[in-house]
Amino acid sequence: MTFGPHAIVVLLLAAAVSGCDGHSTLAPSPATPPVASPPLGSRVVQTESTLSGVVTEMTPDGPVPLAGVRLYCDACGWFGHAEMTTDATGVYHFGDGGIWLDATGLTPILVFKEGYDVLGASPGPFPWSTHVVKLVGETRFDFQMVRRQ
Repeated sequence: MTFGPHAIVVLLLAAAVSGCDGHSTLAPSPATPPVASPPLGSRVVQTESTLSGVVTEMTPDGPVPLAGVRLYCDACGWFGHAEMTTDATGVYHFGDGGIWLDATGLTPILVFKEGYDVLGASPGPFPWSTHVVKLVGETRFDFQMVRRQ
């Protein structure tokens, strides 16, 4: 098999562009900003909604802010899978990067603190409890917990 003059020129140009080690000598283009993927499930869109509130322990003297409660929101943030822990005042906040919602606006929130149960919640993946929250814009939802006996 013989190569014509055009084939040799093409091979020489390819070698010159790719460099000796096979890597391109061209400058890389700027990184494309990441594109968020919606969570699995029905058709969802990223919204500017937020979810925040206070987690309290129900005591005989009334509700007391509860620190160290872990909350997980699969639909929250740029890519979903957001988890946070309440501060000393029991406050939590989801929504930096938006929240992925379908037409129902319903989002399950997982809640856990060792030795506590969440009032009104369903069992979630052990040891979490699940509470479905309806989100509309800037939503506030307070969770109430009780110490296990």
